[in-house]
Amino acid sequence: MRIAVLGAGISGLSAARLLKDRGCDVTVYEKNPTIGGLARSRVTDGVLYDPHGGHILNSKHPEVMDWAFSLYPKENWQFTERNAKIYFNGKFVSYPFELSLCELDTEDAVNCVHDFILSQQGPRPDNYRDWLVWNFGQAICDYYMIPYNEKIWAYPLEKMETHWMEGKMPLPTKKDMIRSMLLKDPTERKMPHSTFYYPLHGGIQSFVDAVAAGLRIYRNASVQRIERQENQWFVNGDGPYDWVISTIPLPILPHVMNLPVHVAESIGDLKYNSLTTVLFECPETDVTWLYIPSHDYRSHRVGYQSTLTPYAGNQPGGSCAALEIIGSRFDVEGLDRQPNILPVELGYTQTLDSEFTEYAYVIHDWNIRRNLACVNEYFDSLPGFELLGRWGRWNYNNMDLCIWDAMKLTEKLELK
Repeated sequence: MRIAVLGAGISGLSAARLLKDRGCDVTVYEKNPTIGGLARSRVTDGVLYDPHGGHILNSKHPEVMDWAFSLYPKENWQFTERNAKIYFNGKFVSYPFELSLCELDTEDAVNCVHDFILSQQGPRPDNYRDWLVWNFGQAICDYYMIPYNEKIWAYPLEKMETHWMEGKMPLPTKKDMIRSMLLKDPTERKMPHSTFYYPLHGGIQSFVDAVAAGLRIYRNASVQRIERQENQWFVNGDGPYDWVISTIPLPILPHVMNLPVHVAESIGDLKYNSLTTVLFECPETDVTWLYIPSHDYRSHRVGYQSTLTPYAGNQPGGSCAALEIIGSRFDVEGLDRQPNILPVELGYTQTLDSEFTEYAYVIHDWNIRRNLACVNEYFDSLPGFELLGRWGRWNYNNMDLCIWDAMKLTEKLELK
């Protein structure tokens, strides 16, 4: 069976590797010179940089972890317990916020506890802003949840649905909150992604390269045309292929293949946002991620790569980190002269590197399920054509779920 995989991100590479190891003839098309998609790393002046945001490995699916360690052995990874913080009123409060109320000033903590205890009354709202207040109470939302989500989504929260966040957002119970207050212990308990693995050397790119080992990959090969002729597929005139697996962003497909008008219109109505990241050196820290909810600062999050692996930087006693700014391409020139980017306590002095990511986060607006139902109905009816990945299936999956979906898809193809 001959298969074309479009896109060499973690979804496409995982599917390609799984199929190749089962005897399929697989060709991967990648528009960039470097493979990995959003899960890429590079080194700038001796400093490790994940330019599209940090990507770590953990999963509730043991099959995913076993497969990952079979390709890139476990001894090559650092195991880390998440030590995330929230910059709130000049303090570094532990994450998640609602389990760390014991670290707030007394009046703020009382407001949060009072409103949280009274929360979750009445019917569950169907828009994201009201759901946040319903689930966490007004004070927690005013202090953290709403301003942070306004920054990371840059889209009206009242125009977003709520089904997507299950398993994404830590959702402690009222008992968890009361326990943390009584014990004055903000320690996470069974929260998503509270522990994870990251390669000791080479960044997440090391794992990506291990997945890609032995694959036929055409780099600098942007997909220009996808056609079906006589029950077989052709990509850029190459072929024939029995199957095409597309992980490229859905908005590209109407430009490279013939689609019905209603399908193209549904794709055109899908919402997403973009991301600029900036690499910088900073004082030594044991923080893994820092969340910045205040609208006083443009950046919403900082990821500390030197906490993920001790081999991330080249300065003894220092750390390296990447700040993240949502929205259209951010002009990083003169960033050191802009006081509204980061709190001064973080020690930013100069930009070492930067990257713009057009397709960063899927926005789950009111129309997403209707639009995706239309898109999926059409592509599911196409013989020999499958969508896969965050941007192929237009879902907010982390790396482990991208691998899991690739596993399920390759099993499905073997049955046909």
